Amino acid sequence: MRPTAVAWALSGGSAVAVGFARFGYALILPAMQTDLQLNYAQAGWLNTVNSLGYLLGALLVIYFVAGLGNRRLFMWGMVLTTLSVLACGLTRDFLWLSVFRFLAGFGGAGTFICGGVLAGVIGTRAIVVFFSGGGLGMLLTGAVLPWLFELQGPASWPVAWLATGIICIPLSIAAISAARTIAEPSSAQSSARWPWRKCMPVLVSYFIFGLGYIAYMTFMVAWVKHHAADNTRLAITTSVMWGVLGVMTLLAPLLWARLFDGRQDGRPMGSALIVLTMGAALPLILPDLVGIWLSAMLVGGSVFMVPSAVTGFVKSNLARPAWGNAMAIATSLFAMGQTIGPAACGWISDRAGSLSVGLAVSAAMLLLSGALALLQKPVA
Repeated sequence: MRPTAVAWALSGGSAVAVGFARFGYALILPAMQTDLQLNYAQAGWLNTVNSLGYLLGALLVIYFVAGLGNRRLFMWGMVLTTLSVLACGLTRDFLWLSVFRFLAGFGGAGTFICGGVLAGVIGTRAIVVFFSGGGLGMLLTGAVLPWLFELQGPASWPVAWLATGIICIPLSIAAISAARTIAEPSSAQSSARWPWRKCMPVLVSYFIFGLGYIAYMTFMVAWVKHHAADNTRLAITTSVMWGVLGVMTLLAPLLWARLFDGRQDGRPMGSALIVLTMGAALPLILPDLVGIWLSAMLVGGSVFMVPSAVTGFVKSNLARPAWGNAMAIATSLFAMGQTIGPAACGWISDRAGSLSVGLAVSAAMLLLSGALALLQKPVA
């Protein structure tokens, strides 16, 4: 396989771990809320428990990546994530849904972290391609799921999970096949030490990014539901919105290539976060179809560029044996943020009586994250 083909096949890992397992939940959430009578805090919890699994997985990657290797952890993560997505369609019990959401996050951590590291072996542009793969999952779910719920009603949400899991199977096979062709960058015999203190602006920014972005991705469809005149309009609006998110994510490597190529500071990350902030805040300023779809364009074109920028920063500043450890630590901080984010946004929204308040707070967090990232200097 050519390097470009390997990168795109590997990006199936991002599609499964993020596009389907994590962000697919936002499309299925309104139906689950109606059918299971969940409040915002409970709905946020199902994404929080997913993030707890992601956090535990990221912490374990820190300790095991040198011994087990990125390829092995990536492959195991792919299998566990796909099985967990399928399992979400086999129960209506809130406790079991929490367990399966946790396992999907746990497997997704190894997939997302180690997949990014493996992409770094291919090259900087392969990193951007890998993370943009999440857009494929968003594009497919956006094209199908809103219409499923309009035709079959909210009780059909288990079918949505099963269909999503079935699509994950060929993507997982392709990603695992690609991973087998990439040289392992980590080694138990090599030093994984790196100057983490000099990387604090990026690390703290990544934590705050986790706090802010996940609220938008969790609750935006629910917010749109409250502003739609009827179910048909809701289906059209969400389908187009999620489709635009997916298309813009896939186009993002072309849009950001020049800025991301070869930079060693925090400017790529900061720039992506500023665009993301504008996208997250736009529906609150223009609560109509134009605002929603423009928001999707800005968010889709920037959200996956943030982890791409972090991975690129690690690759360009640190020695190869340290990549896996550094990315696992950075992702653990990110996972802590996204663990807190959905439940916090849901809690704020419940107390304020408006989902817009929680989304406004998340946009403010993204702005702060972008300002911090711009302070990052190259690691000498």
